[in-house]
Amino acid sequence: MRFEIMRLDEVDGTTVDSTVVDAASVSRIVQQAAAVGQRLWIRPAETQAS
Repeated sequence: MRFEIMRLDEVDGTTVDSTVVDAASVSRIVQQAAAVGQRLWIRPAETQAS
């Protein structure tokens, strides 16, 4: 499963940037964000129909 992770602005909460990663990478990214106090929004990535 893949997830979209959006980094949020500290002031107004708008999306600053986003990336799509596999499930194995989510934990590492969350730990890095927590270490510096960064706000994230994580949701399942939309899949494209084949």
